Amino acid sequence: MDPIEARAQAKRSYPKVVLKPENVAGAVVLPTREALLELLPKNGIAAEIGVAFGDFTAEILRRNQPAKLHLIDLWGSERYSPGFVKITTTFEAQIESGQVEINRGMSIDVLASMPGEYFDWIYIDTDHSYKTTARELRIGAEKVKKNGRILGHDFTTGNVITPVPYGVIEACHEFCRDCGWRYEYLTLEPHGHFSFGLVRIES
Repeated sequence: MDPIEARAQAKRSYPKVVLKPENVAGAVVLPTREALLELLPKNGIAAEIGVAFGDFTAEILRRNQPAKLHLIDLWGSERYSPGFVKITTTFEAQIESGQVEINRGMSIDVLASMPGEYFDWIYIDTDHSYKTTARELRIGAEKVKKNGRILGHDFTTGNVITPVPYGVIEACHEFCRDCGWRYEYLTLEPHGHFSFGLVRIES
């Protein structure tokens, strides 16, 4: 079966979750993910999961100024392996100072190896599949502080150009309903590749 058709077929089986009012209470809509960075706590411990060539990394460092930023990526494919060289060159000073730490490997494996309640926030931008995103969210919930946030990219039904279906929306909805989280932020960029920000529902 064609890989795209296989993914489309899998998408038809993703859970169709209707959120409860508490899962969206107080949600704020923002114009861009860069604006989202401005609202996150500064000088914290953060992770960008799925880094590619480091374009968003530069925005994180400039706009959020984390004390520690973990860059988590495999950089294993022919398409993305040059990104590792670019990252180590572009952010050489930050790596040497300890502000930036590179953690090379699969997102789920690296996240699982991190201490519990360690991050102030994490930003997920990996393969956008339901299965991977669902696992990243649940592992991430163990790794962020009690008031920490889980954020991510490509909160959309898929890439219409390729085309490739995504499962980010389904995974986020399921996670919020089942694990007691809510949408705090959503972005509405004109290109349609939105970002989400999740936080625990206060008990």
